[in-house]
Amino acid sequence: MHVLLREIRKLTYVLAGLLCLLGAPDVLFAGQLTGETVPRLQGQELIDALKQGGYVIYFRHGITGKTGEKEVADQDLDNCATQRNLSAEGQAQTKSIGAAFTQLQISVGEEYSSPYCRCLDSAKNMFGKAQKVAALHFAIHVDKTQRAEITATLLDLLATPPKAGTNIAFVAHTANLKEAVNIWPKSEGDAHIFKPEGGGKFSYVGVMAAEEWSK
Repeated sequence: MHVLLREIRKLTYVLAGLLCLLGAPDVLFAGQLTGETVPRLQGQELIDALKQGGYVIYFRHGITGKTGEKEVADQDLDNCATQRNLSAEGQAQTKSIGAAFTQLQISVGEEYSSPYCRCLDSAKNMFGKAQKVAALHFAIHVDKTQRAEITATLLDLLATPPKAGTNIAFVAHTANLKEAVNIWPKSEGDAHIFKPEGGGKFSYVGVMAAEEWSK
């Protein structure tokens, strides 16, 4: 837990750099969801919007197997052997999503992942890269203070505008999004899409099930 706290404190400075890199103001704002969490766009309309860029896509990791631990100590996060990892189905699922993004010409400029192996592998399969971010750490087992810090940073990230013509993708867990905006991705591989509105605010756009991308 002490390691996680240190990482969160470091993230304050890292995030400032990320915001600058992404073209956002160089000060941290308080991310705030505006409106209801009811889908506004679906299917082809949602795909067409994403092709224009300007959105934040929050993925739950792909389908996992039945063995291994869902939660591990911070010092064990680099040891995939002890964790619940992507199954063969999950590997195929996330690679299929990545192929669909390429075919649909949906640009993802920046991608950030939870440090858990199932998330990192999902991100690499979908986007060819994975950058660890402490704010996407599996938040369900931390204490209230740490959870509040993680949630506040995630809200900031959801409100961060991407570079023009691109989208930002996160790959993480159900608990983090539930804590931030009261949305619980039901199925592994689900993606929930948000639109940064400026001024530290963002709105909910819609949801895409994993199998919908290839349709």
